[in-house]
Amino acid sequence: MNSSSGRKPRIMASSLSLPENTITDILSRLTVKSLTRFKSVSKNWAHLTSTPDLVAAHIRRSSHDPSLLIRRYNTQSGWESGIWLITNPTRNYRCQLLKIPLEEPLPRFPKIVGSVDGLICLDISPCYGSEFVLWNPGTKQFKRLPFPLIASSKIHPIWLVFLGFGFDSFNNDYKVVRIVSFRRNDVFPFVRIEVYSWRDGVWKEIEESFDLGLLCGAQDGVVVNGSLNWVAIGLPRFADRKVVISFDMRREVFKTIALPSVTRFGNVKVMSYKGSLAIAVYPLVFAANGNHMNRFEFWVLSDCEDGLKHWSNMVVIENFSKSLVPMGTWRDRQLVIKNMGVRERGNYPSLFLFDPVDEGTKRLPVDCVDFCIEGYSYVQSLVSVNGRS
Repeated sequence: MNSSSGRKPRIMASSLSLPENTITDILSRLTVKSLTRFKSVSKNWAHLTSTPDLVAAHIRRSSHDPSLLIRRYNTQSGWESGIWLITNPTRNYRCQLLKIPLEEPLPRFPKIVGSVDGLICLDISPCYGSEFVLWNPGTKQFKRLPFPLIASSKIHPIWLVFLGFGFDSFNNDYKVVRIVSFRRNDVFPFVRIEVYSWRDGVWKEIEESFDLGLLCGAQDGVVVNGSLNWVAIGLPRFADRKVVISFDMRREVFKTIALPSVTRFGNVKVMSYKGSLAIAVYPLVFAANGNHMNRFEFWVLSDCEDGLKHWSNMVVIENFSKSLVPMGTWRDRQLVIKNMGVRERGNYPSLFLFDPVDEGTKRLPVDCVDFCIEGYSYVQSLVSVNGRS
């Protein structure tokens, strides 16, 4: 048919003369918003913008410039809450309130379990970490996960639940880890562990467990180079010391990592720093038995010449204020620290970035962080909440 008919020729993806890897490279430079629009053009474009190669290439490019994701609330009850996305925290600052696409009201504001490759795992349960959703704010996809297998009962009531969300790169699978602690008559509780697989869409209980540490604190598992990590109080072999309980995402096994002795006298925050496990040790608000620590220390688990990993002390700051609380890392290089402040003295709560290398700081122009407790790096991505389906 000639052009005088007035019909425009159809341009199919298959007719493009560019190699497929070139097309992938071009598309990976576009925003998620633009790529999502392309899906409605045709089936060919929908396929092009959903291929594993493009999804992976887009994540690699986006990971160089992550945003900062924080959950903040202004009252201890959790009301007046919000999840905020801070883009370009150190340059052209912009703050955006993310709207969680839930239709029904919740008994409490959702808790962030983790943020990996554009997927955010939220705990929306009133207690016991029993209801979860996966959410991709970039594509606006949202999925409720099936209920976990392990539940509380009159015979075995749940005591505590510890959570983690990470990526198993070997199996290309995002996983939610749920560690359930039960009370029993003897001194120590026992735990059961289950894992949700994004790829398979199901929970499974695993036989693997640990008996060298008692998980403590409210911090969820921190992703470090293919593992999830929690602070614990050492048992038998590590008695009277804090340890890290580390879960290998690929092999689904635990190991215990001893911490420096200074952790006995301070709060400990697990972090990822340049792909290595790191900890921030900072003053306790109330110190028992006269054990008073008034300094901040930052340690990194590094590879050494003997082929083993050893803790290296990067930073020591004496007379560290108890009003300063480490929250996490941004770009895997800078620490996010909250200054709790004292309103009566005109010192309002604030956030700032701290570089362990040059010990430089930069205040973030973020207001209303009175009870903010979580901070994560976030990148936009095309990763689907539905796994392989």
